[in-house]
Amino acid sequence: MEFIQPVLTIIYFVFAGILLFLAYSIIRDQSGRVNRITAFMLFWAATGPIFLAFGTIARLDTLAAAPFEESALYNLAYIWELFFPAFLLFSWVFPIDRLSRFRFPKLRYIIFFPSVFHLFLVLIFNNPERILKLLEDQSGEGVNSLLGWFISFFLKPILYLLKLTVLGFSLLLGRQKILFSAINLIYVAMAVYSILKGRAQLANQQLRKQSTVIIWGISIAIGLYSIAFLMPDIFSFDIPAGLKTSILVVALIIGGGSVGWSLIKHQFLDVSVIIRQSLVYTISSGILVGLYILFVDQGNRLITSIMGTKTTIVTIAFIVAALFLFQPINSQLDNIIRRLFLRSRTDYRNLMELLSRQLISVFDPVQIRNMVEKTLKSSILIDHIYFVLFDDKINEYALFPSDNIPEKVIIPRGDLLLGGIGQLETPTMIDRLAVYRAGSILADELDKRRVQLILPLKDANHLLGFLALTEKVSGFRYNAEDVTMLRILSNQLITILTNARLYADSLEKQRLDEEIAVARQIQLDLLPKVYPQTDIFQISACSIPSRTIGGDFYDFIQKGDEALGIVIADASGKGMPAALLVAQIQAMLRSEVGNNGHIKNILSNINKYIVESTSAEKFATLFYGEFNKQRQELHYANAGHNYPILIREDGAYELLSKGGILLGAFAGMEYQEGIVQLRKNDILFLYTDGLSEAQNQADEEYGEEKILKYLTEHRHLDSNEIIDGILAEVRLFDPTDPPRDDTTLIALKIRKGNG
Repeated sequence: MEFIQPVLTIIYFVFAGILLFLAYSIIRDQSGRVNRITAFMLFWAATGPIFLAFGTIARLDTLAAAPFEESALYNLAYIWELFFPAFLLFSWVFPIDRLSRFRFPKLRYIIFFPSVFHLFLVLIFNNPERILKLLEDQSGEGVNSLLGWFISFFLKPILYLLKLTVLGFSLLLGRQKILFSAINLIYVAMAVYSILKGRAQLANQQLRKQSTVIIWGISIAIGLYSIAFLMPDIFSFDIPAGLKTSILVVALIIGGGSVGWSLIKHQFLDVSVIIRQSLVYTISSGILVGLYILFVDQGNRLITSIMGTKTTIVTIAFIVAALFLFQPINSQLDNIIRRLFLRSRTDYRNLMELLSRQLISVFDPVQIRNMVEKTLKSSILIDHIYFVLFDDKINEYALFPSDNIPEKVIIPRGDLLLGGIGQLETPTMIDRLAVYRAGSILADELDKRRVQLILPLKDANHLLGFLALTEKVSGFRYNAEDVTMLRILSNQLITILTNARLYADSLEKQRLDEEIAVARQIQLDLLPKVYPQTDIFQISACSIPSRTIGGDFYDFIQKGDEALGIVIADASGKGMPAALLVAQIQAMLRSEVGNNGHIKNILSNINKYIVESTSAEKFATLFYGEFNKQRQELHYANAGHNYPILIREDGAYELLSKGGILLGAFAGMEYQEGIVQLRKNDILFLYTDGLSEAQNQADEEYGEEKILKYLTEHRHLDSNEIIDGILAEVRLFDPTDPPRDDTTLIALKIRKGNG
């Protein structure tokens, strides 16, 4: 069919253009050895379809008297055979660069000699008869002069050798297809074996995935070409021209498509997103241009066959229609290809969007680190990522555990390199921080892990930490696109880590609140639930902590039928530490009282235990008394506590001050005992300093005088009424709720005397 040749011409030109653009894109974006060799291979691969396209055109215009296969243009096409040694060279650097291991790497250029020699052979000696005739004309025969003799004597041997050389090359030329096809087939086999062996040595899964498509694509394409062209030349069998052409087109599609797919989809050779987007647009435009040319050509043919003549106006109409439809169709095609290829984990904008959505609801620091590490390893192909972050638990920076660091490494805040990193604003190569390395523990740790790039994480005022990145597993350097992504990532990480810390703080606060609530309940359970009551006396008590739990406590300890132990205490500080101390004192007191020792000995023993078991800043005041119900005597000792007040029925009062200093301050302290006789209607009032030190808005304390005045004026009330009344008066004086300090009150009122 007539349209087959134009279609093939367009296909060849399109694929040649794609391969050339791939080569240009690869070498433009990266100048590393792998990129240079890959671009070199693709360039020679592109010369194949270029010469095929020119050959198709030449066949249509060359006269039968001068066959195209005998023209210089046809023989020049053998230049494309340089692809085979270039392919072998490519196999030595991809997917693993083994070229540097060669003992004599310069000798690699020897593999190009057969292809260059073949090109020389077919270009220079393609017509040996003409060369031999030319040499005969230069033999000097018929020249009788001295010059003729000179030529005959010196030139004839040289010409004879040249004739033998030409004859030898002519014999070689007759077998050149078999010989050089065999060499090219050997190159193909060596290259495929080398590539597959290199892939088997890859440990990184992302690199294996990245290399799979291009390795198999190029290998299959070269294999198809070998079946259609090399093997028939070697083994002297024919394949129909149509089948050859079809196999060649399929090979071009698979080979070129695999390279393009790997570049666009899997970031082959670390080509940037901008280059990959340009590549997508170029490929889509090239395909569409080819389709439009076919559309115009076949439309012209159809109209001509219908109308019987070629009409210029119809041709113009087809061209205008094609131009009108080109842009919208190309835009749609470009969008489809972008969605299929570019919106992946190698598109940084899409990657940041996906990562942000994933991290927005994650507050676990370990999970955040794992997600960021996984993202960077899959997108930029970083070998290892290390996190150095400020650890609130130890108030120091720490190099956190990773897949190859089993334990956390502490970095002192005064480390010199850490200070240098604190001055950074953008991702920076670590070799630029050489001035901060002297004596740095951090520098030694980063050197052990072969860190290359530092990504600082700073909020408005502080260095939260940084990411330490090693080299890429692909061997490429960090490019501007990588740095841009890392800068965006650092900004997001700062917010995410800050939110994670706030969330952790809130969880910790919630946990502490729950623990304090449990501790509060335990403390309430330790306080007496039922107050001892007899016809002889009435007791009431109340304890109000300034926090959920407090450092005050009181207790009533029954000693047989005759005596009742009364204790009130106030530990230093507030909150949990004070509560733990009073719980300890309460347990020791009950134990000591159970041993039936003297009160002074009880306090001395408790003081000894506190000094030995707590730090110097832990101490407590305590008043302990034992009320004998029969004799109505109170034996007591006061260890630095607010003096209990004994109000007599007639308004007189006494302060119970005998004892000694507070508990836990000094070792070896001794305490004195006091005795008071209680009579009918007497009131014994015990309290902690939360009551006396309550302050009004003028910073005036409620004080002992107001306590004494209130008790004296209201001594006729029972114990419950006294406690409720004085608390109400203090709330009017100091309405702070909860009170500034723990407040505990005990009121004992004697109902009847001894007769």
